[in-house]
Amino acid sequence: MNYDIHVHLAGTDRARNGNYVGPKVSPGFRYLLHRLGLTLDALRAPGADERFRDLLLEWVDTSSLDRVAILALDGVYRRDGSFDDGNTRLMTGNDYVASLLGRHPRVLFGASVHPFRRDALAELDRVAERGACLVKWIPSGQNIQPDDPLCFPFYDALVRHGLPLLSHAGKEHTLSGFPTTLNDPRRLKPALDRGVTVIAAHCGTRLFLHDPSHFRAWCAMALEYERFYGDISAFAVITRCRALTRLQQTPQLLRKIVYGSDFPAPVQVWSFVHRLGLRRTRELAAVRNPLERAFRTFRCLDLPSEVFSRAGELLRLPRDGTVAGECDRGVTVASAT
Repeated sequence: MNYDIHVHLAGTDRARNGNYVGPKVSPGFRYLLHRLGLTLDALRAPGADERFRDLLLEWVDTSSLDRVAILALDGVYRRDGSFDDGNTRLMTGNDYVASLLGRHPRVLFGASVHPFRRDALAELDRVAERGACLVKWIPSGQNIQPDDPLCFPFYDALVRHGLPLLSHAGKEHTLSGFPTTLNDPRRLKPALDRGVTVIAAHCGTRLFLHDPSHFRAWCAMALEYERFYGDISAFAVITRCRALTRLQQTPQLLRKIVYGSDFPAPVQVWSFVHRLGLRRTRELAAVRNPLERAFRTFRCLDLPSEVFSRAGELLRLPRDGTVAGECDRGVTVASAT
């Protein structure tokens, strides 16, 4: 089966859906909206949450992907457990994403729970019951210090539920606000030491040449820790081509990567014209469905099929024939990944 473990959904109807886009959004967020033909005004219009949701589900339905993890995003919390409304720039509600499980058989629920919130463990229990397949963090966007001892009980609960942690690694441009050093993958070592399966988004690579890169740190950790992985989401840009080549040339690292698109991150197919050739590049660039365009592009780059199916060994997945919430909680721990 082919998985995309990194797909974002946004909205603004906080009262009904738990979704929120703050008044101060980054140029990167505006650019992503522009790529989808949207504006902030359109995103805030009545019914926009549902229109964006239905468009995304249509793209899922018309793609070659078998399972797509759509991600929630928790807000910002202070170390004392209180909600930091003033620094929260973006939220996508857990219940809003979980509700998609009953609407589309290909959708997986990627939950997001801030480990500092006072009800973090209870909320983790709740989203696990609702069928979460993973937990997503953006440390520099949510004010999460992954090596803070406050996170340790949360890590133990992740192991108990068999839930992997998908955490952004490297500088973040769409949802900034707190130090980018929070995204250093080495801060995730306490989670690994406590038995959590961790997937570092983007393998710690940089988007712009002036950004700090944590790719070498990710490589070292991937070789050291059996349960440490990375996704290649947002790798369809020229600045990440070299890192992708390094992964493909190193069998030990190739075994530690998982496919994700990071939708709505743009797919710059022309970054690979030297590998794909002019005719194939043009064909891929003409694919209108962004999920399909990203998937086809990476399939054409001669990545082994395991990169696209490996998530089936890592995620907390529903057993065949069960309803959402009745999940196989042993996959992640038993695989010792």
